[in-house]
Amino acid sequence: MTKRVVINPVTRISGFLEINAVIDTNMVTDARTEGLLFRGFEKMLEGRNPLDAVYFTQRICGICSTAHSIASSLALEDALGIVVSPQGRYLRDVIHACEFLQNHIRHFYQYTLPDYIRLPEGNTLFETDHNDYRLPKEKNDLLVQHYFDSLEFSRNAHEMLAILGGKAPHNHGVFIGGATSQATVENISNLKTLVQGIRQFIINKMIPDAYTIADYYKDYFENGQGYGNLLSYGCFDRYAKLGTLYVDPLVYSNGVLRAFDPYEITENIHTSWYASRKETYTPLETVPEPDMNKSGGYSWVKAPRYGGIPYEVGPFARMWLCGDYRNGISTMDRTLARVLEAKKLTDIILTLLDNLALGVDVQREYEVPQSAYGAGLTDTTRGALGHWLKIEDGVISLYQIITPSTWNLSTRGQDNLPGPCERALIGAGINDPGNPVELGRIIRSFDPCVSCATHVYSKGNLVKSIKVVP
Repeated sequence: MTKRVVINPVTRISGFLEINAVIDTNMVTDARTEGLLFRGFEKMLEGRNPLDAVYFTQRICGICSTAHSIASSLALEDALGIVVSPQGRYLRDVIHACEFLQNHIRHFYQYTLPDYIRLPEGNTLFETDHNDYRLPKEKNDLLVQHYFDSLEFSRNAHEMLAILGGKAPHNHGVFIGGATSQATVENISNLKTLVQGIRQFIINKMIPDAYTIADYYKDYFENGQGYGNLLSYGCFDRYAKLGTLYVDPLVYSNGVLRAFDPYEITENIHTSWYASRKETYTPLETVPEPDMNKSGGYSWVKAPRYGGIPYEVGPFARMWLCGDYRNGISTMDRTLARVLEAKKLTDIILTLLDNLALGVDVQREYEVPQSAYGAGLTDTTRGALGHWLKIEDGVISLYQIITPSTWNLSTRGQDNLPGPCERALIGAGINDPGNPVELGRIIRSFDPCVSCATHVYSKGNLVKSIKVVP
């Protein structure tokens, strides 16, 4: 018997997301991911001083605000012709890597783990909503303790970010030219102490915990497989002295690994709640207008394409593209790759700290041109993030943002190809259509941020509901 299941909102993600899935004989045969928040930051920036963008765009999200300051700075540097010094880049990239750490620790323990372990009863924060808990009590209780321990280390990562960035979230340190802070003996010493503590937590607890979950939920190496098209804009790469510490800009599809070409990126709004003179456009062509009454639309998320096809982005894509993780493509593979990436990031931070020079001022005086355009492409916590801007008469005339979750939560577009998350849901086995825990586990493996993918907020209150429609 065919049933349609609607979950609204999906919990333990950033922002409001609805899953609409068709289940036939306990298998998902079709699925849509529906972003329910309107994007508006691009329009908000029009007419403003270009330098405002570094700080305005951070307000898109409180989880990954540093990522937007990085991408915005890169776009402005491209437009203004600024070449960042090695020391400026080291400072900025340490700040960025700290955000990766706080996100990955928080996501694994606070967002992912409650799907697989039974948290203490008697607290409304830990309500049980399914019965598929497989760990023996002793192992379950150990992971529960680590769940609470993780809060300290996620907070410590934010403390690291604030040492160089001034505050977290919404840092003041990242800016064009590198960063507004300097390396000192004191802050380098404090950063090394904090990152070593985080590193030991990841090695001794987080990684073993992830493999414990994998041992008891082996079926999730089969669920959530997706296309296998993988993309990265590059991450901690191509330093003048250090080379690439992580991954170069690369794409993989149909068994072929290729260099990334930024001119292959387009967006489509065929099934998104937007209107424009063109349904498919390049990032610097246009910013579509909202149209919630659009026939056939089902999401505020657009449909990015690279070379005309959907691509998955994120920690799994990076770890696969750099060759560090090649086990498979699934829900559990994404979870393991993210955890293993966290350890890799501590190594990168330590390398960057060892190469920081003391007391170097990397800031200069910059002049905004009357006319220019630029692009800032970088990989961040959740994957490939791009900012594009045009400057006319000394102010922003166009600002375009394509976030990692826009790639992963992509709508079908004019090509009718499901987005990566939608494709990962299709084919998934569902034990109980009345309580499809599998759908949430698959979606959370992408670490979706609908706040980033759609950018503003909606009035009203939402109550989680699961509807099963015959």
